[in-house]
Amino acid sequence: MTISYDEEFSGLMLRWRGSLWKAVLKDMIAFYIAYYIILTFQYYFLDEKGKEYFTGWINWCEIGSQYIPLSFLLGFFVSVIVARWWEQFNWISWPDKMMMMVAACLPGRENLAVREAIARWSSLQAAIAWSGISVRTLKRFPTERHYVDANLMTEQEYDLFMNLEAPHGKWFVPIVWILNLIKRCHKEKRIDTIQLDMLLKQLYSYRDGFAMLFVYDWVKIPLVYTQVVAIATYGYFFICLLGRQPKLDQKSMEKEVTILFPIFTTFQMLFYLGWLKVGQYLMNPFGEDDDDFELNYVLDRNTCIAHMMATELADQLPDVGGLNMHPIIPHTRASFKIQDVIPKSHLAAFRLSENEMQLIRPEVLDEEARLIEEEKKGQRLRLGGLVRAIDKKRHSKNDTIDEQQELTTEDDSSSKDK
Repeated sequence: MTISYDEEFSGLMLRWRGSLWKAVLKDMIAFYIAYYIILTFQYYFLDEKGKEYFTGWINWCEIGSQYIPLSFLLGFFVSVIVARWWEQFNWISWPDKMMMMVAACLPGRENLAVREAIARWSSLQAAIAWSGISVRTLKRFPTERHYVDANLMTEQEYDLFMNLEAPHGKWFVPIVWILNLIKRCHKEKRIDTIQLDMLLKQLYSYRDGFAMLFVYDWVKIPLVYTQVVAIATYGYFFICLLGRQPKLDQKSMEKEVTILFPIFTTFQMLFYLGWLKVGQYLMNPFGEDDDDFELNYVLDRNTCIAHMMATELADQLPDVGGLNMHPIIPHTRASFKIQDVIPKSHLAAFRLSENEMQLIRPEVLDEEARLIEEEKKGQRLRLGGLVRAIDKKRHSKNDTIDEQQELTTEDDSSSKDK
């Protein structure tokens, strides 16, 4: 199962199982061995001319590594893988709802055998289906005979199961047995049509989880994209074997600081290789990695819960009315020290003035509408008077200009006659 943790940061970094260090250790050791073999060759076996020529290769590889969009490729790949991983967990089937419906529709000791059979077949269904997708479950039930040895299947059921010709698998057979048992209960009038419908809906929902997990196991992430990401990641660090070598020629050592340990390349390996390992580990969540789902535990839990609901809890009912509920639940001294934050709406502190909170009556609205209309009418009258005054003033100005022009013309004519 996914590794759970709640330590402080310092303690978290020291964990080994399911950690980053465990995921990338082998790859980093291989990188360092190859890196220092190349460094030793450059340092001891090349003369000054050869070191200058090798520096050209270092510069070429350092530039070439920038053309690999590693962050984009890994980011998209891991986001798809994580989403698929969580969806597969959500499709794990749990018999709780189905068994609660069975206990509600088939109560009493007279239906005990029916409830026990449905509970046992639900666990048998999970064992058969999950053996086809989980290595851990397959190791627990390597053959069909192991279902009988685990008391999940009777000899009669084993004979029926083994004699059934099913070229596309038999994982759905126990579901059909439960379906036929519910049909018989309906035929015997133990349940009515409404109860039959409710039970079948829960049965279909229980079945859908196994079917979807088979689909996820069948349809993988496209191989071409997985290969692209793997080649890009390992190819990038293969280029870094040369591109991150220290430059040991005389000219470079005069201008640059020479460090014999690839510090920043180490950080890149932790990030990029860790990212790649996350995708590789979560691609098949039903394997044997540290973060894979432990379906054997889920099977044990579901078997126990289904049996309890079919037997002990099916008709169990405590006496009611024996205790009056208090509206406040008491604290211990330890829990009382924890200051719980009571959630509040973001408008809890919003306030209006007394004037804004006054209700507006219909007659007030009519009076305000009448006043607004009168005000608009007055504005229109004032605007019309202003326009007429402007026009009158413009006309009078034009008349004055015309008179001045006539006088000017007459003066010009008199001057010419003289």
